[in-house]
Amino acid sequence: MESKIFKSLFTLDVPVEKVKRGQIRATIEAHFVKSQVMPPVNHDGLFRYASFFIEQERWEERYRAFIMVCCGNAIWRTVVGAIPYNRRIFLLPQCLRNTSYCKAEQDDLGLLCGECGNCSISGLLREAENLGYVALVTEGTTITTRLIESGKVDAVIGVGCMEVLQKMFASVSKYSIPGIGIPLTSCGCVDTTADSDWIKQEIYNFHEDSSIRLLNLNYLKNKSSSIFGEEQLVRMMGIAKSKTEVIGFESLLSGGQRLRPFLTALAYEAFAVEPDPAVLNVLSLSVECFHKASLIHDDIEDNDDTRYGVETLHNQHGVPVAINVGDYLIGEGYRLISESSLPAEMIRDGIKIISRGHRTLTIGQGAELISIQSNQILSLNDMLELFENKTSAAFKVSLLLGATIGGAPKEMLEILSDFSRHIGIAYQIKDDISDYEGHKGDIAIRKFSILLSVLIEKLPQAEKEILLKAYKSDDLDILYNLIDFYQIHDASKELLISTLNDARSCLDNISNMGLKLALYEILGKIFKEYL
Repeated sequence: MESKIFKSLFTLDVPVEKVKRGQIRATIEAHFVKSQVMPPVNHDGLFRYASFFIEQERWEERYRAFIMVCCGNAIWRTVVGAIPYNRRIFLLPQCLRNTSYCKAEQDDLGLLCGECGNCSISGLLREAENLGYVALVTEGTTITTRLIESGKVDAVIGVGCMEVLQKMFASVSKYSIPGIGIPLTSCGCVDTTADSDWIKQEIYNFHEDSSIRLLNLNYLKNKSSSIFGEEQLVRMMGIAKSKTEVIGFESLLSGGQRLRPFLTALAYEAFAVEPDPAVLNVLSLSVECFHKASLIHDDIEDNDDTRYGVETLHNQHGVPVAINVGDYLIGEGYRLISESSLPAEMIRDGIKIISRGHRTLTIGQGAELISIQSNQILSLNDMLELFENKTSAAFKVSLLLGATIGGAPKEMLEILSDFSRHIGIAYQIKDDISDYEGHKGDIAIRKFSILLSVLIEKLPQAEKEILLKAYKSDDLDILYNLIDFYQIHDASKELLISTLNDARSCLDNISNMGLKLALYEILGKIFKEYL
C-alpha cells in the first residue's frame, strides 16, 4: 500500500546546510541509541517519531519527511551494520551524473559508468564494489524489488530524491528488508548533488554483532527442500519395500511449495542455540508427511482430478489405496518424531502440537464438507472459524513445532500461535479471491467461497432468500450479479488486508530479530499485491 503520510506532506525539503543535516541526524541517532527500538517501524510510526522531534527540538515542519528518513535510518543502522558487505545492495540515481560530459551507456540494470571522473558516481561505485556490494546506478525500484525477491541481498543502501526514497521505502518496507536512505542535497532530474561524506559513512558502516542473528530465507528454503530427494528420503525413512511405501515416497517427492517444512526449519533455526541439521530434517519431513496426507484426503473428499498438474493419487490408484497411503504418511510423521534423538520431554511436546493440529484440521475440513453436503452458505464468523481450524492449524503446527524444539519461550509460542491464526485465515481468503478472479472457481465448482459468506452478511433479509434460492438451484448468474452489485470482491479484499494488519501486529511483539524480519518478509512475498 502506498504511504498516506508522504501524500499528506506539502513539502519534501532537505536542509541545504550540511551542518543542519548533521545536527538533525546526530540528535536522532542519540535518541535511538538510548531507546533501542526494534525494527521494522512503519510509516505511521516514523510520522509519530518525527512529530516528537519537531515538537521537542522545534525543527521546521517542512523537514518532516527528511526527519522521518533519518529516524528510519537510525532504527535500522545497527542491523544494516551487522550484515556483511557482500549481502548488501548500493543504489545511486542516474541524475547524479554530469550530463555535459557523461558518455555512459545503459543496460537492463541501469547506467554503465565509464569512470570518466566528471561526477561522484564512479568513485562511490568503486568504493562500494571494492567492499563487496552489489552496486547499481539505476532509477526506480523495479531492480531493487527483483533483487530482494531473489534473496540475493539482505540490506539496501539507497541514494535518491525524497520522492524516490519514498518509493524505495514502500518497496523495502513490504519485505521488511533492512535499509538506509540518503537524500540528494539538490533535486531535479539532471545534475543533482549528494553528500558524499554521508554516503561513505553509511556504506563503510560494519560491525560484528552476535546479538543480531538474521536468517537467510533462500538458504533455509533450499535446505528444507533438499530433504525431498530420493536418496535423502531413503536415508531417513528406509528403503520402500511395499507398494504403499513406494506410492508414499512418490507423493513426498511430488511438487509443492514446501512452505510448511520451510516454516518449521525457520522457527527451529531462529531459536536453537546450536541448530542440529538432523533434528531440522526430522521436523521438516514430519510436517511434510502430515501435509501430503491431508492433501491426498482432501483430493478424495473434493473429488479433484489433478494436483500440481498431475493426476491425483485416488485417480491413479483408486480411493481405498489413496486413503491408505494418506494414513501411512500420518503414521510416518508421528514415527519420525517419536523415534528421533530428541529428549523425551521434547518428543512429548512435539507430538502434542502435531496431534492437536491434526484434530483441529479435521474439524475444519469436516465443517466444510458438511456445509457443502447440506447446501449451506456459512455465516462470515463460521467461515472464518472454519479457515482457522482448517488452514491456520497447519501454519500453527509448522511454526510451533520448530520453535518449541528450538527452545522458544512460552510468550513467543503464544505470539506465533496468534500469528498463525491470522496468516492462515488470510491465506485462505487470498485463495478464494484468486479463484474468483480466475474462473470464479469455488463458487462455480463447489459453491464454497468467502465471497458468499461476506455477501450473505451484507444482504438485506429479503435478498437473502433470493441468494439462497439461487445457491441451491445453481443459478450462478444471480450469484455473480449479487457479488458485483454489492461490491463483495472489494469487501473481501478489505477483509484480507485487515487480517494481514492483524498478522503484522503480532510480529511487532516478537523479540527474536531474525524470526521477526523473516516472517515480515514471508508475509510480503505471499501477499505482495495486498501490502
